[in-house]
Amino acid sequence: MKFRAIAFTAAVLLAWSAASHATASNKELEARANEMDARLAAVERANQTLVQLQQQIEALRQELRSLRGQIEETRHDLGSLQQQQRDLYSDLDRRLLLIENGAGHPAAASTGAPAAAGSATPDAPAQPSADIVAADESTVYGDSFAALKAGRYEEAAKGFQLYLTKYPDGPRADSATYWLGEAQYVQRDYTGAIRSFQKVVSGFPDSRKVPDAMLKVGYCQYELKAFRNARATLQKVAATFPGTEPARLAEERLAKMDVEGR
Repeated sequence: MKFRAIAFTAAVLLAWSAASHATASNKELEARANEMDARLAAVERANQTLVQLQQQIEALRQELRSLRGQIEETRHDLGSLQQQQRDLYSDLDRRLLLIENGAGHPAAASTGAPAAAGSATPDAPAQPSADIVAADESTVYGDSFAALKAGRYEEAAKGFQLYLTKYPDGPRADSATYWLGEAQYVQRDYTGAIRSFQKVVSGFPDSRKVPDAMLKVGYCQYELKAFRNARATLQKVAATFPGTEPARLAEERLAKMDVEGR
């Protein structure tokens, strides 16, 4: 009996020890599990932060691409504007400046007859003399052309429009129409410029400005990105006026379009 009691007591102690050990192991495992949960939560938070950072980086990259595109577009526009101004000044200095230089105020200063020469009888309204009309026509044109040379393009355009309103059949109507187109072209009113240049071609077919007007129609179409029309117009200039300066310029622009793949 005494041996059995001792054995029973030993068994109880062993079971209690095992239970205590199991309880301790469970608590340790639970602590480890809690620690793993905390680590996993931290990793998830870090991943979420990384995703947000990645999204921000991608948004910044997109904004950077957009800004670079705007910079390239601005550079292209600036280059086009500078080229237009160079074309205008070259055209003025190279071909027509000397010819047009005498179209300003000197004519107004050389009016032969006094103003009274155009006076009428008391029964009829006074009519301006031919000299006065010629002086005014020359002055309107000369002032407009001077504004164009000085770079006052808006003023020049208004002046040439006034000339064409007052003297649609005047001796400088073809030139006024052409220079109106130039003033519009430099101001990047390409649609209006095309209308003016085409009026030179259709309304003044014998004008010496027709080749230049056709060339500038092609230039305007190029700026409006109507590349097929621009190519057709420039090819027509080169074929219709071979050996001329407009033909050479047309061929240069066609070569540029070839390089650009347009």
